[in-house]
Amino acid sequence: MQKLNLDSELLKPMREQLEIIINKLTGIVATQNKEAEIVLKINLDSIKQFEEVDDDKVKEWVEPRIEYSISEKIKEIKNTNKGNLGFDYQVKVDEETNETYVEKINEQTSIF
Repeated sequence: MQKLNLDSELLKPMREQLEIIINKLTGIVATQNKEAEIVLKINLDSIKQFEEVDDDKVKEWVEPRIEYSISEKIKEIKNTNKGNLGFDYQVKVDEETNETYVEKINEQTSIF
């Protein structure tokens, strides 16, 4: 289990895209004397997943759904990167600290 932050495995694809865009635009801004803008939009949702373990038991977990959009703009130039994250993960909230954690669901027992 790992804390949900930009270093977590779940958010890694979004972070990598954001880093690529930041590096690219920083180079353009520095060499071409232009202004740039980055807009990150994140939509959060969750879905209950179920899996039958045997005839008597059903495994249940809450899977996060994270949809993101990263838009970049240099004056008239605009580019957008989009993606969906959260499949095969489980969300857990520590009731004492109210911290959110995510855990990858065992691939052998995940629902595709």
